Amino acid sequence: MISVGEAVPAARVWLTPRDEAELRDLAEGSPYLLLFYLFDWSST
Repeated sequence: MISVGEAVPAARVWLTPRDEAELRDLAEGSPYLLLFYLFDWSST
């Protein structure tokens, strides 16, 4: 878990099916909330 004040981890995230970005670039200079929806399209 990331705590308040910690550096943003180095990670590549998908914005759309064809567009990706570095998480650090997206969160630069502003607060962020990172959510994961694993298998959101499945029925389980």
